Amino acid sequence: MNEKVEKFGGYVGKLVPNHPKIAGGVLATAYKFVEVQASRFPSKKRTSSREYLQGYTARLMAHMLTDPGDSAVVNIFMPCEIFHALDMPVVAPEALAAYITCTGAEQPFLAKADEAGVSETMCSYHRNLIGAAETGVFKKPMMIANTTLACDANQLTFRHLADLWDVPHVVIDVPYDISEDAVIFVTEQLKGLAKVAEEGSGKKLEPDKLKECVARSSEAMQKYRRYMSRRNQAHFPEAMTPELLGAINNHIYLGTPESVTFSKKLLYDVENAPRHTTEKQVLWMHIMPNWQEPLMSILQGNDNHTVEILDCDIAYSNVCTMDPDHPYESMARRLVHDTYNGPGSRRIDATLRLAQKMGVDGVIIFAQWGCKQTQGIALLAKRTLEKAGFPTLVIDGDGCDRTKGGSEQILTRTNAFVEQLQAR
Repeated sequence: MNEKVEKFGGYVGKLVPNHPKIAGGVLATAYKFVEVQASRFPSKKRTSSREYLQGYTARLMAHMLTDPGDSAVVNIFMPCEIFHALDMPVVAPEALAAYITCTGAEQPFLAKADEAGVSETMCSYHRNLIGAAETGVFKKPMMIANTTLACDANQLTFRHLADLWDVPHVVIDVPYDISEDAVIFVTEQLKGLAKVAEEGSGKKLEPDKLKECVARSSEAMQKYRRYMSRRNQAHFPEAMTPELLGAINNHIYLGTPESVTFSKKLLYDVENAPRHTTEKQVLWMHIMPNWQEPLMSILQGNDNHTVEILDCDIAYSNVCTMDPDHPYESMARRLVHDTYNGPGSRRIDATLRLAQKMGVDGVIIFAQWGCKQTQGIALLAKRTLEKAGFPTLVIDGDGCDRTKGGSEQILTRTNAFVEQLQAR
């Protein structure tokens, strides 16, 4: 992290204890600046899709820190077409926490979460969100909604926040089994969520508007599938950050016009990118620690053409067919059939199938500290993928807490892995 960002984060940290409103305003101003830069002065070194979604996300983050009273706080796997149809902004811990960390400001929020009794072993993305709420920097939203998929922290974080803010809280219980009965069960819960959202917003959810949102989701996913079919033929700069943004887009942004625009731009970028030449290509499993600039320099398809990330398993975990005429059933099916649901072997098999289809050179698994699910399957995934001929690196680290990053060890192991790929 560069010196300017460190100083900015330190300044915000000093404001947090006694002036949380000002601290939130400073962060919001920084994110508004990112929006202006991305939308009006896009970098020629970055893809148009990345700049577009960066601007949209930065605008959302600024809104959440200044006027979240019309918003819903959700987990990243929540189908959000209901909220989009009601014109309710949404935010997930993974998005806001990543932005806070990338501005070097996460430490006071993590410390506040510790003071509130949140275990240090809990996911740092969720600890970040809780700390931001506990300090008053992140103010009260309209409501909270989360699924039981796929993170244990969901059950603690969102209940804690609902009690802290005293707002309506809906939990969508996703059965472990992949069946039509499970789809029906989730469908009825989503209809219940719609009623709570209507009551909170004071708006009527128009069926045609919901169908329109699901139609957008279907279009965005179709274009994303086309993008993936071409991705291994192209060389992209800035690969790590766009894949993280893509993971957010393919979940909580689905249903928005911005999601469709991003997918169109993404497809245009891949169709007009330089051809893949000598760089090694890898798939990534789990969240990306995109605050680690030295790691990004190795893995983002830079001018050295060393190694490039093609996709992240969170981004492609729910790429399925949607039927606008059956919006609730479509959202439920997407949730039940998500590769993060059910046994860990489903997620591993999905990565293996994509690795074979795209012909990648290897796979990197980021075993995020605090994510027991990913840590639990990491070695099994490594054995399965390597048995199929794909060299696999398991990295232990933290995506949102710089004090636990283990940067030097990560860099050493990643460089050794890259050398292994280059020698093949």
